[in-house]
Amino acid sequence: MVEEYKQKWKEINARPIKRVAEAKARKKRRMLKKMEQAKKKAEAVVNTADISEREKVAQLKSIYKKAGLKNEKREVTYIVAKKGVGKNVRRPHGVKGLFKVVDGRMKKDMRGVQRKEQRAKGGKGRQPKGGKGKRGK
Repeated sequence: MVEEYKQKWKEINARPIKRVAEAKARKKRRMLKKMEQAKKKAEAVVNTADISEREKVAQLKSIYKKAGLKNEKREVTYIVAKKGVGKNVRRPHGVKGLFKVVDGRMKKDMRGVQRKEQRAKGGKGRQPKGGKGKRGK
């Protein structure tokens, strides 16, 4: 009887992994289908001779953008500038890829804006009026 239950649990535990694999396969299939359609459209644009190269490039960009295939976002590292330095900063040690020099107050200002929005929404732990007060009604 114990072995029977163990076997059932093994089957139940294996199920979600199978579902996840199926979902990933569906997603991949959709992506491939979109890619094929985009390639066909791109081929048609490249083969047309009556438009300029610049227009072709613009059309190709719009095709791939509509297909939603170019979704990798480049990571930007924010470097806080010291006083009096301004924008002319060399690449700091250990920073790879894109980096942006920002004012030292930027992060603090952003936090302030987020706090204000949070307060406007209702805050995190505020009790509504008429709730449990000191007496515990």
